[in-house]
Amino acid sequence: MVIAGTLILSACGADPSDSSSSAPSDAAEPSNKISGIVREWAVQTTSGRAYEGDVTFAVTNFGTVQHEFLVVKTDIEPGEIPLGEDNRFDEDAEGIEVVDEIAEFEVNTTGLLKVKLDAGKYQLLCNIAGHYAAGMFTAFEVVKGKSPVVDDATGESGVADADAVSNDIKGSVLEWNVNVDAAKAKAGEVTFTVENRGTIQHEFLVVRTTYEHGKIPLGPDNRFDEEDKGLAVIDEIAEWPPGKSGTLKVNLEPGRYELLCNIEGHYANGMHVPFEVVE
Repeated sequence: MVIAGTLILSACGADPSDSSSSAPSDAAEPSNKISGIVREWAVQTTSGRAYEGDVTFAVTNFGTVQHEFLVVKTDIEPGEIPLGEDNRFDEDAEGIEVVDEIAEFEVNTTGLLKVKLDAGKYQLLCNIAGHYAAGMFTAFEVVKGKSPVVDDATGESGVADADAVSNDIKGSVLEWNVNVDAAKAKAGEVTFTVENRGTIQHEFLVVRTTYEHGKIPLGPDNRFDEEDKGLAVIDEIAEWPPGKSGTLKVNLEPGRYELLCNIEGHYANGMHVPFEVVE
C-alpha cells in the first residue's frame, strides 16, 4: 500500500560510491529510511533490511541515462526473475508482486517512495529493457518487529515546547518537517544545532519574513526567491547528508522568522516552522 506519492527532486553532489556492484552497504542492520543509488549497472542501498511497516526509499540516479526503481516482493533468487523477449520481466507474472515504483527518472535527480511492506523477501531493481539483466537489482528483506521510533518524526513540523525561550536551540530536519526545542529566543546571538534525521540531503535556513507562516510564494522551480523583498535570509546550514549535524551561530534582531529548507519541493512539503525573537 502506498503511503505517499512519488516525489522527484534535484540531486546534489557527486556519486558517493566507487563500486559498481549491486549491494547494500550494511545488510545486517534494519532501517526503515533507506537511501540508495541507481546507475549503470547497479542498485545500491544503505541497508538491505527493514522492519515491516512503513519504509521510505530516497534513490538518486547517478547514471548517465534514465532509470526506474521497483520494489518487488518475490522468493525468486536475486537476478533470476525470468525475462521475456523484450529483455524485461512480466510485472504481472506469477511469483512476483510489484509493490510500487519510482517511475523512470532523470540523471542527477532523486526519487522518494513511501510504501508499507509486509515481512518477506524482496528485490529492489530496474526493469527497463536490459537493465535487470545487466545487474540492476539487489536483495532486500523485511523482517518482523518495529522500527525504532524517532521522537521528533511526527510527520509534521513542530516545536517541543512552544513556551520555551532559548538562545541555544536543538533541532532536526527530515522528510518533511523541521523540529526545534524552543519557539523563541532573545535578541542577540542564537546557536542552532540541527541533525539531519532524514534519508536525503537537507538545508536549514533562518529567514526573517513578513509573510504568514508557510505562505512564502514559490517560483516555477518549487523554491522561493531568496532575494524576495518580503524576507531576509539571515544565514544557513548548507545542504548536508543524513545522519550528520550542523551548527549555525547568528545574531538576530527582534521579529518573526521561519526556520526552513528551500531545496526544490521541501518547503512546499512542510519543511518550515515559525520562530520568534523577542527583546
